[in-house]
Amino acid sequence: MNKKRTLILTGIALLLIAVIVGVVLNQPYKFHGFIVPPVQHDNHVFLRTQDGPMNLTTYHDKYVLLYFGYTYCPDVCPTSLAKLKTALAELTDKQRKQVQVIFVSVDPDRDTLEKLNEYAKLFGTDFIGATGTRTEIDLVTESLGVEYKINPPDENGNYSVDHSANTYVIDPMGYLVMMWSHDTLAEEIAEDLTYLIETGIPVDQQLLAGPTPTSVICSLTLIPEFVESGQGLYEHNCAQCHGVDLGGIPGWRTPLADGSHLAPPLGISSVIWQKTEAELIETIKQGKNLNKPIHMPAFESTLSDEEINSILQYIYSKWSINQKNYYAGNLTQTPMFSPAPTSTPTP
Repeated sequence: MNKKRTLILTGIALLLIAVIVGVVLNQPYKFHGFIVPPVQHDNHVFLRTQDGPMNLTTYHDKYVLLYFGYTYCPDVCPTSLAKLKTALAELTDKQRKQVQVIFVSVDPDRDTLEKLNEYAKLFGTDFIGATGTRTEIDLVTESLGVEYKINPPDENGNYSVDHSANTYVIDPMGYLVMMWSHDTLAEEIAEDLTYLIETGIPVDQQLLAGPTPTSVICSLTLIPEFVESGQGLYEHNCAQCHGVDLGGIPGWRTPLADGSHLAPPLGISSVIWQKTEAELIETIKQGKNLNKPIHMPAFESTLSDEEINSILQYIYSKWSINQKNYYAGNLTQTPMFSPAPTSTPTP
C-alpha cells in the first residue's frame, strides 16, 4: 500500500514539474529594450562616411544599430559604443554578421569624416561613422524621433551638445522597431539581439506598442483552419528545400553556374511578399527552372487550389505585420528591400 502511495505521489510530483516547466518554457520573451510601433526610416536620405555616401538600403539584410552623438562627448557616447562592442562580442560569428553599428554625429562642424571614422573604429573595426549636412541630419533625426541641441559656445568657442542617449534598432526591412536606453546592460542588449535575429518581434507585441504612421492592423485575413492544414502540406511538399523554419538554403541570392538559385527563404527574411498572390500561385503550379538540375517542381497535378491556398496561408502567418500589410497593398511606403525610386526632372 505504501509503495503504491509512493508511486502515486511520485507521479503527481513529476506531473507538477512538467506543468511548471511547460509554463516557464511557454512564457513570451520579454525584451529589455522598448518595442516601438514599426516606423520606417526615410531611406532616401543619404549621410556621408569616409568611404562615400550611404543610407540604410546598403544594410537591408541586417539589423542596424544607430547611435546619435558627437566625438567630443565626454561620457555618454563612448560608454554607449563600448557597451555595444561588448554586446556584439557575446553573439556568434553568424549572428554578428547580421548586425551593423552606425555612429551618427549631430556635430558636423567639428566632426570631420576622417575623425568620425577613427572614432568609430576605436569601438569596433566594422563600426561606421557617419554625418551629413544639418538638413540631412535633421531629416534622419526627425524621422526617428531623435532629439539634440547645440548649446551656445563659451568664451573659447567650445560648446557641448545635448542629445538622446538611446540606441535605435532598425530591422532588415528598414523599420525602427526598438530602442535601448542608456541604462540597458551589454548582456541585455546581446540577449535582445539574439532573439531578434533568430525570431524577430512577435506581431502581438508590435500591436501593443501603440499607434504608428503606417497601419499595424493586419489587412491580410488568415483563416486558422487553413493555416493549420497548410503547415502539414508545407512540411510534406516544401520543407525539404525551403526548410522546416522557412529559412531557405544559405547563399540563395548568389546564382549558380547555370543561372539557377538555391531555394530561397519564405518566412520573415524572404522577399516573396513583394509578389502578388497570382504570381505565387503560378510559381507553385508551374514550377521554376524545370530545365535545370536545381529547380522548383510543378505542383499543378499534385496539389488542389484549396491545398495551395492553405500552404500560402501558412507562409503568410510567418511574415511580419508590415510584410502582410505591404502584400495586401496597405503600406504607403515601400520597405527597404525594394530599390529607391529615381526622381525624374519635370520638363
